[in-house]
Amino acid sequence: MSRVGGGEGDLCGESVEEEPAAHRKARTRVRPQRHRVWKKEDICISSLPEFSPLAPDCILSPWEYFLLMLPIDLLEDVVYQTNLYAKQKDVNTSFSIDIHELMQFIGIVIYKGVVHLPSIEDYWATKTRIPQVADMMASKRFRLIRSLLHFNNNENVQASTDRFFKVRPFFSGVTKQFQKVAETPTQSVDEVMVAYKGTRAGSLRQYMQNKPDKWGYKLFCRASIDGFIHDILLYQGETTFKNHPTELSQEESDFQVTIKTVIALVKTLKKPKETAIYADNWFTSISLVEYLKEKYGCRYVGTARPNRIGDPPLRAVKDMEKKSVPRGALDYHSTDGILALRWKDNKIVTVISSDAGVEPLKTVLRYDREQKKKVEVTCPSVIKEYNGKMGGIDKSDMLTHLYKSPMRARRWYMKLFGYVLDLCICNAWPLYKRDCKALKEKPMPLKNFRLEISWYARGHKVLTTRMTRLSQEAMDMKVPKRGQKTQLPHENVRFNNREWHLPQFVTNRQTCKHCSTKDDVHRTRWMCTVCQVALCLSDSRNCFRFFHVLPEKRLCTSASSSASPSSSV
Repeated sequence: MSRVGGGEGDLCGESVEEEPAAHRKARTRVRPQRHRVWKKEDICISSLPEFSPLAPDCILSPWEYFLLMLPIDLLEDVVYQTNLYAKQKDVNTSFSIDIHELMQFIGIVIYKGVVHLPSIEDYWATKTRIPQVADMMASKRFRLIRSLLHFNNNENVQASTDRFFKVRPFFSGVTKQFQKVAETPTQSVDEVMVAYKGTRAGSLRQYMQNKPDKWGYKLFCRASIDGFIHDILLYQGETTFKNHPTELSQEESDFQVTIKTVIALVKTLKKPKETAIYADNWFTSISLVEYLKEKYGCRYVGTARPNRIGDPPLRAVKDMEKKSVPRGALDYHSTDGILALRWKDNKIVTVISSDAGVEPLKTVLRYDREQKKKVEVTCPSVIKEYNGKMGGIDKSDMLTHLYKSPMRARRWYMKLFGYVLDLCICNAWPLYKRDCKALKEKPMPLKNFRLEISWYARGHKVLTTRMTRLSQEAMDMKVPKRGQKTQLPHENVRFNNREWHLPQFVTNRQTCKHCSTKDDVHRTRWMCTVCQVALCLSDSRNCFRFFHVLPEKRLCTSASSSASPSSSV
C-alpha cells in the first residue's frame, strides 16, 4: 500500500502484515550474510528513459479496447467449458450457449456495475424493471448461465495441486494479454484484495486489516504508474509459486515469500534494466534490492522495516523519535549504489533505494501544533519519488471499485470472474487514454466507457476475427436523411473482409443507407446479412459493393467497375 497519511511524504500508514507462518516454516536454508561497506554518501543514478508509446493511427472503440484485454478465443474457451460442464452435470441436458449469448451475459453484468439495484430480481420486476437488462435476456436464462458458467475441466482437478484450478486458464489468458501492453519505466508492486466473505473457499480467503475489503482473495500485482496492471500472482499458501506460470530458479526458491513475490513479478518485465520497482515495507529488504540489481539490472525503491535493511550505521529509531529531533531530520548511508535512509516525518520512515537518492532536497508542508499553521519541512528526493510513483496498484483498485460488477453466487470463484471483468475494463481505459493523449483527443469518462462496452456486448454482433486499427477516413459515411433510422454498423464490422457479407432478399422495400439523401431517395429489397442495412444491388447501382470498401480504395474500385459493369459482388 502506498502512503496513507494526510500529507505528502507521510508513509506511516504502511501495511505491516506479518509473513504467513506456512512460508516461515517452508524455508529450507538461511542465506549467508554479505559483508557490506557503508559510506556516508548519496547515490548518483542516471534517469530512466521517458515513456513514449507509439501513436496509433486512430482511436479504437471501447469495445475493441476491451477485446484487447479479453480476446474472443479466450471467451470461446469459456463457452466450450460451460457446455462441457453442463453435460457433466446432466448428460440429457438441452442447455447450450454460444459466444453471442455469453457476450450478452457479460454485457448485462457490466451494465449492472453502473446501474445498481438491491436485488437481482429487481432488474426484471414490474416496478423496478430495467429494459436494458430485461429486454436482452430472461431472468431464468440469466440465472441458468450464471450457475453453469465454467472455466476449466473438472475431470482434471484430481491431478492438480493448484487451488485456483477452477479459474487458472481464465486468469492466465487475460494476464498474457496484459503483458503485451507497453510498460511505464516505473512499476509498483502491491497486494490486492478481491472481496469475498463466504466460507466455501477455505483458507484461500485471507484477512487484511488495513484494506477496505478486509476478507477476500489475496492477489499480488505489478502495475504501471497510470494504473494498468501487467501481471497477477494468485496467493494460495505454500503452493503459490509451484502453480504460477513464471518459474523460479533454485536460488530464487530459497528466498522468503516476500522476496519471491517481487522476483516472480519482475521476471515478466519487458525491459528490466530500464525499469524501477516501487513497493512497500512488506516486500522490501536489502537482499531483494541487491538481487534485483545484480541478477536483472532492475532498480528498486521501497519503505523498509528496521530489521530488513542490513547493518547500515543509521541513527537509531528511538533516538530520532525524541522531541528534541526536529521533523525533517534525516540520516543516510550507501553501499554499492544502494541507499539506506531514515527520515523523520509524523513517524520515522526507513527507505532503501537503488533508483533515487537524497539530493536534491525538497520541501513538504506539515501542520505545526505549536505555531498552529502549516510549515515547510525538508524532504529527501527519494521520498517524493516514492509518493509520486507508488500508487499504480491503488489507482487500479480504486477504478475497479467505482463500478463493481455484482457477481454473487454459491461457487466461490465467481467473485474472481467478476473482478477479471472489471479489471479488463479498468485496464482498457488507461490504454484508451494513452491513445487519446497521443492524438490529442478528449477521452470519455470511465462510466461512459463502461456503458459503451456493455451496449456493444448486449446488442451487437461479436466479431470472431482479430481487431485491426482503421484510419479516420474509414469513418466517413453518407448518413440517410429520410425514413426510419437504422443503426449503422461499426466500421470494424462494415469493412471487415473476413466476414461473409452476403446479400439477402427482403419483402419490403427499404431506404438504401449508402446512396439515399433527403432529396434523392432510393429504395431496395436487398440487405446485408452481417451489417443489417438495406443497400442497392442492381446492374445500374451497386451500393452493396461500395458500402463495404474503404474510402481510400473506392477510386480504383470505381475505375474497375466502369470497365466491367457486370462484375459480381
